[in-house]
Amino acid sequence: MNSITLLSPAKLNLTLEVLGKRPDGYHEIRSIMQPVDLFDEVRIEATEGSGIDIETKGLDIAVPGENLAHRAAAEFLNRSGLELKVNVVINKRIPIEAGLGGGSGNAASVLVGLNKLYKRFSEDELIGISARIGADVPFFIHSRTSLIEGIGEKITLLPGFPLLHYVLINPDLEVPTKDVYEHWDEISSGAPAPTIIEDTIALFKEGKIPLDNALEAPAIEMFPEIISLRGLLEGLEPDGVSMSGSGPTMFGAFTVCRDAKKAYEYLKDSTTLGVYSARGIEGWHRY
Repeated sequence: MNSITLLSPAKLNLTLEVLGKRPDGYHEIRSIMQPVDLFDEVRIEATEGSGIDIETKGLDIAVPGENLAHRAAAEFLNRSGLELKVNVVINKRIPIEAGLGGGSGNAASVLVGLNKLYKRFSEDELIGISARIGADVPFFIHSRTSLIEGIGEKITLLPGFPLLHYVLINPDLEVPTKDVYEHWDEISSGAPAPTIIEDTIALFKEGKIPLDNALEAPAIEMFPEIISLRGLLEGLEPDGVSMSGSGPTMFGAFTVCRDAKKAYEYLKDSTTLGVYSARGIEGWHRY
């Protein structure tokens, strides 16, 4: 039996622009994304035989046939030509449908883990495989702060980007990504002119925090309770506040660890919100 356990990170969208809808129905986006040390744990075991078994603990997720981790294992086996019995156990901590990319990170963990065990593909080849599984999965193959473009498949690593400190709050509200993008279509008057992304990246590297998310407005229109999360975080004086992905998770970003810890201590005992402390990371973490 071959086995490996990876810590599967969440991600935060520090910026997110929607550049328009493509003829195939997907949306072109541009986003600065940073992985953070809010982890699920993914254990992968491979033995002789055939079949894929996905077990989840901690939180309920989609049935195995619809699960991104299952699709990732199937794609790896199909592309590699290996015939194996693959068992995956996922201990979930990242909230589901929260804009944090937990399912995509799990799928990338399966690809990365199986490839560490069997060494069939280069990193670029894994990214090509992952693009067939889900929009955010390619980002997690690198698991480094990156500029993401297209529908998630175009990745530019951002070396020297600051690793920020965060406090995340989640209202235990599942917000379907598809619905938020559809509402963006309804309320937008055409794609806005894109920002000069080089200037935005330079601001972050100078210690400024120009967070922005084009999906925040449509998400708030659909789920007005999200706005209260922004107000709660702004009262704790972070360097910036934004929503991640299609929501509903809001986060405060801090350049100083001490300030982030102070905000987390204030919020951590909430009985109505999931409250998480996190820091930006670079690369994969494993036991």
